[in-house]
Amino acid sequence: MNLNNIITDRLILIPVTLEITQSLLEGSIKEIEKLGIGLDEKWPTNDTKDILPFINKDLEKSKIPSGFEFWMIVKKDSMKVVGDIGFKGKPDEKGEIEVGFGLVENERGKGFGFEALRAITDWAFSQKNVKVIKADCLIDNRPSARILEKVGMKEINRDQDLIYWELRDMGTELMSPVELM
Repeated sequence: MNLNNIITDRLILIPVTLEITQSLLEGSIKEIEKLGIGLDEKWPTNDTKDILPFINKDLEKSKIPSGFEFWMIVKKDSMKVVGDIGFKGKPDEKGEIEVGFGLVENERGKGFGFEALRAITDWAFSQKNVKVIKADCLIDNRPSARILEKVGMKEINRDQDLIYWELRDMGTELMSPVELM
């Protein structure tokens, strides 16, 4: 599959490639710089660094991204990576996937999380076999919970630590248009 970047009003979501994950694991940004973009000084975050080995392993098998790994969130005005968003693998047999996202601290509270999540959920529901997008967040993480609610996710459960969310493909559900490039 040849993936296109996802373009929104203020963001570009760029699928992470094997070369990018390997470069980041080596502590280098040369593969990202080849794309003509820079990095916010706080990215990659510790959470991103934690998942890089797993994403790299998956990409070593497939060689090309499927879109169900993760995407860099790039601000158009600065052309810098300010976060990432992605999935914990391809859809399962029930058509379910799980999404996660994170932004560098200085870019939170500006609507970028919602804009990126809306765009990636639109993309996911345009793929075959995706019927449900799930997410979780810490109970005390109100900003993330507000983003999940705003994109239309419904709380389905909670435990001592986490709130569990899901968004079902309604087929004709109103979603903001995104331009694919």
